[in-house]
Amino acid sequence: MTIVTPARLVVVAAVLFALTGCSAASDPTATNTAGSVQPGALVGTWVIDHTFDGPEQPFVSFVQDNTWSASDGCNRVQGTWKIDDAGTLTTTSGPQTMMACDGAQLPLAVSQGTSVSVDGDALVIHSSFDSTTTDLIRSTDSTVGPQGLPIGYWVESATPQAPFLSIQADGTYSGNDGCNVILGNWEQADDEAILLTDGVSTLMACEGVDTWLNQAVKGNVRSGVMTLQAEDGTVLGQLSAR
Repeated sequence: MTIVTPARLVVVAAVLFALTGCSAASDPTATNTAGSVQPGALVGTWVIDHTFDGPEQPFVSFVQDNTWSASDGCNRVQGTWKIDDAGTLTTTSGPQTMMACDGAQLPLAVSQGTSVSVDGDALVIHSSFDSTTTDLIRSTDSTVGPQGLPIGYWVESATPQAPFLSIQADGTYSGNDGCNVILGNWEQADDEAILLTDGVSTLMACEGVDTWLNQAVKGNVRSGVMTLQAEDGTVLGQLSAR
């Protein structure tokens, strides 16, 4: 398991994984040849026509509010997107964990995508990385996609030493309380909250640091904010999705 802090995070997934499910474009100028695309045609969840053995099926989900999320089968990334009438794609992306598993590098395809073309339930993302294309189909499986689970990267603030949690698709989490590395497992609770279990941490003493995150055992998510509670129900603090 890899621990990534906001200060040190560098998205280097391009050299860590091959683009499973992606093939080299036959025409080097293919990234500039997409036809007219309406933004609404892109909205939905898209997958590769293949089943993988990772913790979850790789997907890309484009939302009407111009946010996107994607999974490579182990790690999730989210960001923003927009396209123009010619199909030119512009995206931003947040940090991600870097677990390795059987999957497809769909987050990288989106974050490095330059244009898209949509033909009914078929989507092609043209990428600036090695002139590749990624062929996807619209998903009809209700179990594939974001599903409201808090998988991803959650941080208190955009500062180097801010507490953060990385919630991973394989049921584990990692993070830092501002002083100590923390690790453990998580599971979905009956009330749609998540429970943080089997937590362990390093035991450094950091003067002036409030290590409240180390005491968290339950998280509730609403509108992109995770509110964390202690075992007695006391609200300890909040983390925001990144």
